[in-house]
Amino acid sequence: MALDRDLGGEDTRWVAESVVVPSADGLIGRTAELELALGELDRLGEGPASVLVVEGEAGIGKTRLVQSLVGEARSRDLRVLSGGGHPFERTRPFGLAASALGLSARSTDPRAAAIGRLLAGRGGEASATPGDIQWRVVEEIVDLVETLCAERPVLLVTEDVHWADTASLLAVLSLTRQLSLAPLLTVVTTRSSPLPGSVVRLLDDLAAGGGRSLCLAPLTADEVTALATHELGARPGPRLTALLAKAGGNPLWATAMLRSLAADGGLSRSATEVDATVSELPASLGDLVDRRLRDLPGPTLELLRIAAVLGDAVSLRDVAAVARRSPAEAARQLGEAYDAQLLDRVDERVVFRHQLVHDAIYQQVPAPARRVLHREAAVTLMAAGADPLAVADHLVRGSERGDEEAATWLRHAARGAAGQAPPVTLELVRRAEALLPGGHRDADAVSAEVVQALLRAGDVAEASARAEAVLGRPHVAEVDIPLRVALVSALALQNRADELVAVVEDSLASPERVGPAEQVVMLAQQSWALTYSGAPAEGEAVAARALAVAEATEDPVLSVWALTALQVAEGRQGRFDAALSHARRAAALAEGSAGPRALPLQPQLMLGMALFDCDLVGEARTAFRAALDDEFGSAWWLSATLMADAQASYALGDWDDAVPGLMAGEQAAREKANPLLEWQSLAYRTVIATGRGELGVARELADRFAGTLQGEELPYNAGILTFAAAALEAAEGNPHGAFDLLLRCWRVDAARESRFYHRCLAPDLVRLALALGRREVAGEVADAVEAGADLAPEVPTVRSLALRCRGLVDADAASLVTAAALARRSPLLVEHAGACEDAASALAKDGRREEAATLLGEALARYEAAGADAWAGRVRAGLRSVGAPPGVKGSRHRPATGWESLTATERTVSVLVAEGLTNGAVARRMYVSPHTVNTHLRHVYAKLGVSNRVGLAAVVHRSIE
Repeated sequence: MALDRDLGGEDTRWVAESVVVPSADGLIGRTAELELALGELDRLGEGPASVLVVEGEAGIGKTRLVQSLVGEARSRDLRVLSGGGHPFERTRPFGLAASALGLSARSTDPRAAAIGRLLAGRGGEASATPGDIQWRVVEEIVDLVETLCAERPVLLVTEDVHWADTASLLAVLSLTRQLSLAPLLTVVTTRSSPLPGSVVRLLDDLAAGGGRSLCLAPLTADEVTALATHELGARPGPRLTALLAKAGGNPLWATAMLRSLAADGGLSRSATEVDATVSELPASLGDLVDRRLRDLPGPTLELLRIAAVLGDAVSLRDVAAVARRSPAEAARQLGEAYDAQLLDRVDERVVFRHQLVHDAIYQQVPAPARRVLHREAAVTLMAAGADPLAVADHLVRGSERGDEEAATWLRHAARGAAGQAPPVTLELVRRAEALLPGGHRDADAVSAEVVQALLRAGDVAEASARAEAVLGRPHVAEVDIPLRVALVSALALQNRADELVAVVEDSLASPERVGPAEQVVMLAQQSWALTYSGAPAEGEAVAARALAVAEATEDPVLSVWALTALQVAEGRQGRFDAALSHARRAAALAEGSAGPRALPLQPQLMLGMALFDCDLVGEARTAFRAALDDEFGSAWWLSATLMADAQASYALGDWDDAVPGLMAGEQAAREKANPLLEWQSLAYRTVIATGRGELGVARELADRFAGTLQGEELPYNAGILTFAAAALEAAEGNPHGAFDLLLRCWRVDAARESRFYHRCLAPDLVRLALALGRREVAGEVADAVEAGADLAPEVPTVRSLALRCRGLVDADAASLVTAAALARRSPLLVEHAGACEDAASALAKDGRREEAATLLGEALARYEAAGADAWAGRVRAGLRSVGAPPGVKGSRHRPATGWESLTATERTVSVLVAEGLTNGAVARRMYVSPHTVNTHLRHVYAKLGVSNRVGLAAVVHRSIE
């Protein structure tokens, strides 16, 4: 009979899941599904990356379908990367990713070995911010896979993601997002619901990104008959057909029934068919496995149970160690389990024939015995030198309340995971807390660790609630201040400014119990809370207090905390020169500090922002690039740094470069759950689309942040959001709506004593106020910006703004001309061109048409260089009105397609990619992010009509010869 043969396959763990037949389709009942999967493989080298999700119940044939795809990929000489999740490895950070990519310090691939060392704690991660190594590892994984894709197309298989750790899920999502243009097919398999929330989110994100899904249905009755016919070599008779119907179309259960009947002598063969000689079988695969176990010798059964507790594919040496036997003895005693087709041999591993076989044996072990075995397994494996994280799941499953030793181990493992996967840390310390008996001496310390883990994992609401609960009851003194510091951080992240201020004031009411470091950290965050909630003067006073404490300690890190808070408070009030002075000092102190991980904000980023506010845009971009070079900045503050540099491109009029950067910044902000930066990206892109005359695009973008301007409270970056929304309203012919938006934001900022967004809001508000007969508003705004100019006399655009607004109110052409001259000293597009337009309008009214035409020509050149076609059209109309025809439209516009259609940045990206550099390498060379490079490549592919790097390289080589 065919039942006894080895069905083969590259991983025999899965051979029983479905049956390969020697026919054209290769699988029974999966013709359409296989054709779809092979279609994705066909497109692998021809177009963008793709994702295929294969779902279905256990035993339905997911892995066998994937095996067919893998076999075909290898026959085409494609690179195959394959790994899977395991039921007891959810506490091993990047476990699935490591298995798929071979991430081990012992790997022969130096790139994979470097990531392996990083995961093992030997990759130089001491320079990174705590909790941020997860993002660094993800970026290294993306770069590795992209490098492999550049060599040849890659099929990446990630099986059983329902058991995967959260860090691996993040890696899978990042690969599909960042390598969307690479020759990469990602196949994900999972059981059907219920699924962990993290897996549901991954599947939703993959679907939203265009991933395709296959849900494997049960085999039909005819297909089950075909399966039996293949197995038996003849058609099944009526009694056997009736028995097979109980399998519910599950090929694994159907095959297991046939094998059981054959082994027990329950089949009879006639000339035309094979039929059953019995009418009953166990009701489930689990029952069938239980019956098989009854026939095994005691030592074999004991080893099987130990193996099941260790996992579904485990080392024979680990089984032997837990069983306290030699590997040779363990191998001999497991022989009958292999004969019973419960196990397979794969290298030196003990591998269950199928996960359902493993589950049946595992569940057959009584729960108390399972706990004991898990506990013994953890102790034995750690005594043998295993990583605590690799056995933490056994501790979680093998310990009960009151197990203090297990709680201590779990806390130790949590500290090891803190730099790799914050969600794993949280799970481990929660379990440690649950193990401690009531009133335990370490209960408060563990509670504090839970709060810190919640903060790292981003669960800030629960972190603050937990901290408040402990602080609200009697607790040991040692955790009081650490909990208060954590609470302040959690409240800051939730923008709960009033509560934050109250906590700091209460904590510092008795300063003798708070150390200088904690005082500075609390005061700095109180300063930010006051500043961003509308009291920057109070924020400045608190920051100055923090600086006094920091300087008394002579600790440069503490001084950076205080100086950063002082910079923000003074900048919001419009004292940009003073803010820059503090930023320069903070950056210098940080550069010489030995403790970058303790810094609150990326110092080079903050310096760049202060330089930008002072019109020193070139220096600002240098600082932003220094921040991108620094791992501190490229992790926690990547999205803010990307956004700041993209905003600089926008402000300079380099809009072709600004848009990809803004889109990359939005993507990074979304990954870091930072909606304020997402809205900021949308706002700047709205302005660009409005300036270009793409009002439909602008409206679509603006609608995504419009709600933030309609609530009772405005966000602290409402100035740029309002500027964008108002510009669009005016372009759509709604000056009243634009005026109302601007006036509301202006009044809110005035009440907050914030002058930060004067340059955005004031010119349009004054112009609209005068046009709508609201001279009192125009005068109010002009008075305010004149007062603000006294606070930053060295900043050209601030002085220009004051003269511009006063000139508009008084219809004073001389003031407006001087304003244009000052704006000309700054490279900022909107400020310069806008000042020229306003001055030209006043000059024209005075009959000074030639001077007006000169200034209009200056504005037109800036708008055309940026591609601001709509604004350029407005200026051309102005030129015609003063009798100076604008002549031929500027030569800024390139062809829509072909090499000449590419921007300078797109050409640079194209050349570097054609040289074989990965997105990550191009990003490092150009001081941008891989997200930005990917966005540029999308535009390049569309303009050149190519679908991959090979086609791009051919165009590049032809074009630059």
